[in-house]
Amino acid sequence: MAELTLEALARCRAIGHGALEVAEALRAEVGKSPALGRQARGAVGGMKLYTTRVEAANAGPALTVTYVHDAPPPEPGPIRIALVPPVRFAGGDAGL
Repeated sequence: MAELTLEALARCRAIGHGALEVAEALRAEVGKSPALGRQARGAVGGMKLYTTRVEAANAGPALTVTYVHDAPPPEPGPIRIALVPPVRFAGGDAGL
């Protein structure tokens, strides 16, 4: 089970250009493959933190999506997609 946090949902709506649809598609994929992406450092307790990049689609920006596994194995807890910022390139500004 994976879900978007309210913050991620608001960010997707602010970005527009299909960002919400991209995040929803990734949410479904993460629900099937919980270790999708690159495991990041900084999680506390038994949480696992992952990040993945989704390339631009429908004239929208590329997105860096961060999601958290709330409970340690063997009981997989809910997966929360927490951050959905556009990818920033050196010297560039996406205006968000």
